[in-house]
Amino acid sequence: MLALDLASVSGWAVGEPGGKPAHGSHRFASAGASHEAIFAGAVRWLNGILNEYDPRIVVWEAPMPTSFKTSNTNTTTLLYGLPAVIGAVAYLRGIYDIRKASTSDVRNHFIGSNPKRAQAKPLVVRQCIAMGWPVSDDNEADALATWHYQCSLLNPKLALVPTPLFGRSA
Repeated sequence: MLALDLASVSGWAVGEPGGKPAHGSHRFASAGASHEAIFAGAVRWLNGILNEYDPRIVVWEAPMPTSFKTSNTNTTTLLYGLPAVIGAVAYLRGIYDIRKASTSDVRNHFIGSNPKRAQAKPLVVRQCIAMGWPVSDDNEADALATWHYQCSLLNPKLALVPTPLFGRSA
């Protein structure tokens, strides 16, 4: 399974439920690049990941609905364009199990609450480290949280792992 946190720098985590995931973060194009360059970079990158790991499920954290009071056209294009591009490539490559996970569901599962973004990011990073997954940034951490959340849906026994009783650090 491949889990993604899609943004200008995207996090990724891939592996079998219950296993140790490979993970990282990737910038699809240089800062300030056009949407087309970012989308083309996403296609190239995804093809490489699919060739290397051969996942049968792709899941990403669904973008939050935007309001032009708090966002702009460029951000909205990126937030909704990347999932469209990733989904299309996965589908063309024969991956038909393509899922979206809500941010609140992922956070509630992985850190036990759904605080605002600024508070949630360091908590997700800390939980990844507690689970033995060193991360380089919060994008990678969010992808790992999404991966773990989706794994717990596929194998409910895995849902217990990040809880305090089963090893989550305080």
